[in-house]
Amino acid sequence: RVKEGATLLLEGAEATSLYVVRSGSLKAVKALEDGYEQVLCLAQIGELLGPEALHGGRQPATVIALENSTVYVLPVRDLPALRKQDPQLDLALQLALSRQLVRGAETTAMAAAVASEVRLARFLIWLSGRMAEIGQSPHRLLLRMGRRDIASLLCVAHETVSRAFTTLSDQGYLRVDRRDVRLLDPERLRAFARCTRGLPHEHARPAPRAASPSPRRSEWFTSL
Repeated sequence: RVKEGATLLLEGAEATSLYVVRSGSLKAVKALEDGYEQVLCLAQIGELLGPEALHGGRQPATVIALENSTVYVLPVRDLPALRKQDPQLDLALQLALSRQLVRGAETTAMAAAVASEVRLARFLIWLSGRMAEIGQSPHRLLLRMGRRDIASLLCVAHETVSRAFTTLSDQGYLRVDRRDVRLLDPERLRAFARCTRGLPHEHARPAPRAASPSPRRSEWFTSL
């Protein structure tokens, strides 16, 4: 059992076990050289944590529970024998490792878009699909990650994510009440998320106007 906010794995610690998420959700965070904490992934039900430790012997990231969660523990030293004894476990581990590769590619694709609004749209569509996979509503999302964590995952500034939420809400794609997000038009949002090089024409930001000489104080009221 891992309580909300508690650390399951510590970056740099010796790797002794693999973990499978049974309930709840967790995030993996890596400390960069300048002290910034980069969110690498969001782990939910059925996902494997710590498989990188099979290669290096050390945990590559810190894993923190976003809510009260439970995980299954598989000691690394017992894996060879367990895999021989139980072919189903061996197959499940192979599928879990394959899923991790797919998740990594999906996270990269989110941050590949130029516009922050598109990055956020991709994240919400991705999260919607994940919710559907575990039997939860794909249209009402309770965000376990705060906006700073989402911003870190998408490689944008915190304020940028807040503005992107406002833009998508104003355009009628979704409704936001703190961490409760309702997708009002998933198909339009999905189409919006396909834009890689920028915003769709109808959502393009206005070009900045050229600077003009400041009016004299007596002209301020007529220029407002």
